[in-house]
Amino acid sequence: MATVAASSSPRRSLSAAIPSDRLIVALLSAAALLIRLPHFGDPAFDVGFATTHLLSKANHLRALEDAFARAAAESWQAYRREVDATAFADAVESRAVRHTLACLLARVDGRSPLEYLDERARRRQRAAALSLMEAPPATMPALVTSWQAQLREQDVAD
Repeated sequence: MATVAASSSPRRSLSAAIPSDRLIVALLSAAALLIRLPHFGDPAFDVGFATTHLLSKANHLRALEDAFARAAAESWQAYRREVDATAFADAVESRAVRHTLACLLARVDGRSPLEYLDERARRRQRAAALSLMEAPPATMPALVTSWQAQLREQDVAD
């Protein structure tokens, strides 16, 4: 547990098709982020929540899958650079992986499902999250890579 300065998540503005070469710029735009009040909690949840939005967009906008996956990986790298000097830096990554997987599932089967996912995308996201929960990747970069592989595997299964 820690005092988390703020949490952010990409918002609906990301549902519009963004050219992949401008995706990172759009993600970093203040207009694309929702900033919440500081709170006491697990910073890994905030990482997982934000990463969930990026990986869900990779599922939703398949033509931009690679760009959203890169954005997820780069946002983790940027976060990690900022927390490397803290006492909790080494412990946060595995929790962030698990929080991301839980949020990915919750956003299709929970109380606040993502409205932009159609039924096929919901099935794909549910199956991918459940599969990865059986043996969660050890790192956030491995999660991103595994997520993409699972999405493609689910495409073949459909």
